[in-house]
Amino acid sequence: MATQDRDRTTTTRATYRSLLVRGFTPGEAANLTAYMNGIEVGQGQPWRVADIDRLLFLRELCRTGRLGADDGLGTKYAAMGGAA
Repeated sequence: MATQDRDRTTTTRATYRSLLVRGFTPGEAANLTAYMNGIEVGQGQPWRVADIDRLLFLRELCRTGRLGADDGLGTKYAAMGGAA
């Protein structure tokens, strides 16, 4: 799994660098990299490559079932059955 994560990071960074070499600004290159990985791009601040990699990592954890909807919640919240 670590190898796959490392490959994904290499791929996103390689894509980003390739776009920079072709004349895109850093923000444009990052947004295109995000878009090419299925991440929505809005009108606000451009994506950063580190944030794209983090999001892809979390996406993979969710996809493989290693991260669920209630992970990271405190025990008090979980004991209450998820109700606030």
